[in-house]
Amino acid sequence: MNKLVPEDDGSADIALRKALAGRYNTVRPFLRLLGESPALAAAQGGKRVLAAVRKLPSLARRKTGRRPLSSAEVDAELVPRAWRPVVFANPALPAGAVDRDAYVVCVLEQLHRALVRRDVYAAPSNRWSDPRARLLDGAGWEAVREDVLAGLSLDMPVTEHLAELTAGLDSAWQQMATRMDEAGPEAKVEVVVRPG
Repeated sequence: MNKLVPEDDGSADIALRKALAGRYNTVRPFLRLLGESPALAAAQGGKRVLAAVRKLPSLARRKTGRRPLSSAEVDAELVPRAWRPVVFANPALPAGAVDRDAYVVCVLEQLHRALVRRDVYAAPSNRWSDPRARLLDGAGWEAVREDVLAGLSLDMPVTEHLAELTAGLDSAWQQMATRMDEAGPEAKVEVVVRPG
């Protein structure tokens, strides 16, 4: 039987990432300002991304033609699977060398995602600020608490509500684990548990 859709080897994704890495010279002038900006801060989920952003100015100054970047000098866990061939397997570089331009653009993409998730935020910004900074507390919260909870249909005690959410999350994880076991080694999903 003929296949209607050819197997995806990821070449389109790789080509897209190579094209993005080619835009390094466009972003290079801004790396120092971005990396040294005191306005950026991070919640727990964005600390790794922000640490990589802080290293971008030194990477931009690096003469990679004389001394290529090694994998020990970058945070490999920040590089998603789609970026790995471009960042770690550039045929124009010596074996084991990291493509600095691709890595920098990859980190910038991760920064954008962290900003959208509010894992990284900018202090003076309205759009990209820390959403927790505007949470009500104390007397302000007590004054509007009943209206807010009623508006969100949260009429049960907090322990019951959290128990219900926990049970739903646990059920979803159990279902995913069962489906991954059924798929076996051909599963297109990988669960990585980070220590700590």
